[in-house]
Amino acid sequence: MVLAAHEVDSVGDVYFDNTGVSLDGDGAATSAPYARAGTVYANVWKHLGSPDQNADAVLVANTNGEWTNAHRLQGRAYLHLQLRRDDTAFPGGLPNVSAWVRGRRLYDPRTGTTAWSDNAALAILDYLRAPFGLNCSLDEIDLSSFIAAANICDEAVERPGGQEPRYTANGVIDLNQAPVDTVPKLLTACAGRLTYTAGTWRLYAGAWLPPLAEAGEADLRDPVTVRPRRSRRELINTVRGSFLSAASDGQPTDYPPVTVAGYRSEDGDLEVARSLDLPFTDSPYMAQRIARIVLEANRRQLSVEFPANLAGLRFAAGQTVAVTLPRFGLVEQPMVVSSWKMADTMGVDLTLIEDDPDIYEFAVGDLTVTEAAPALSLPANADIPPAMPTGLTATASGTTVLLTWTQQAESDFDHFEVWEAASFTGDPASDASRLTETWQADWQRTGLPAGAARYWWVRAVDRHGNRSPFSAPATLILPGTPSYALLLE
Repeated sequence: MVLAAHEVDSVGDVYFDNTGVSLDGDGAATSAPYARAGTVYANVWKHLGSPDQNADAVLVANTNGEWTNAHRLQGRAYLHLQLRRDDTAFPGGLPNVSAWVRGRRLYDPRTGTTAWSDNAALAILDYLRAPFGLNCSLDEIDLSSFIAAANICDEAVERPGGQEPRYTANGVIDLNQAPVDTVPKLLTACAGRLTYTAGTWRLYAGAWLPPLAEAGEADLRDPVTVRPRRSRRELINTVRGSFLSAASDGQPTDYPPVTVAGYRSEDGDLEVARSLDLPFTDSPYMAQRIARIVLEANRRQLSVEFPANLAGLRFAAGQTVAVTLPRFGLVEQPMVVSSWKMADTMGVDLTLIEDDPDIYEFAVGDLTVTEAAPALSLPANADIPPAMPTGLTATASGTTVLLTWTQQAESDFDHFEVWEAASFTGDPASDASRLTETWQADWQRTGLPAGAARYWWVRAVDRHGNRSPFSAPATLILPGTPSYALLLE
């Protein structure tokens, strides 16, 4: 079972159908139902996908030459599983297998080393460089912008009950998706902007960046267009969506909606919401901070179409500049270059949108405290068989027999087994035949000859594979006269 198309840092707990499997150092299960009475029903061997890993020795030994020492799966993290068929260990057949994986090791230009990290900026840099991503060379990347973004991501910020990094990336990239779909999802992890200008990629994380350049009337080649407000249909006052909740085993979970009462009041007290899913964020407080940035940025409505002369070459997309246009009341107004395009008339066309330090500010009191998801409470009867079924009756209609009994009420009930014999026995498991499994409390037996005598028993099975005692039997002689055949030799 391949876990990742690259080397990973470690493979942690393994689960069969959401049940953790305890393993020893040799990969053998150590607890019921996967190890019982000296028999091991599950073995799991973990491989991290190193570039020089060897073939799995057990798989080579057990496959009679079909898997050889040349099958090394280098650069592929995987599990080798060996399962012994057993109705108690695997009552539903082959289980759904999953594992917690500490994933890809990332290059950090700040140190020149490659090691595991969940820094969002480093994850984006890795995807740009990876052969399964954009396959960029370092010459195509402005490393200084990624270093600045990585430092921002590592900053410790306050949260209810403590601190957390400003931004992390924890999720899974589906290699069936195109980069044009994957990159925006990665950017949500740091509320970031990724730009490509003059053959160079630059990253800006979601934090206040003071202007490093100025733009004014002397930089214009044509009249400027200033739009003080967005259209009403573009405005929002609430952001809601999902994140990957670590408290829910990494499953998508709604984070508390982020809203600002003042903006809602401006909008006639009507909720105008935008959906923002965060597939690489595993903290509810980080999710709320990112959602608040999106909301606050939306309410900063000023935009400027700035047809610059060749002085516009000193600006880059994503950069924050201070705009001074006195005729429009703008004096050192912070604005972000949202688009940059060379013009045919010896200049650069810039689109600038309003920026503000308050977009990125938050107070711990702005964050809604979330409770850890309660642990799933399962009945404490993993080793206790279900109760014996009762009320078994058999009713004939022609050559069809309807068997009915009382439905099972136990919360971990899985199914019933129906057994049949031509004569009474005190040990149906040895002397009778199992006909079927059913989740209903009735079953029709067809195909019996007229005049046949039969006995039936029912027993219950729970999802742990425990089986109840057999019910009291039901017996019936079908109506009609048995037919006989004479064999002559």
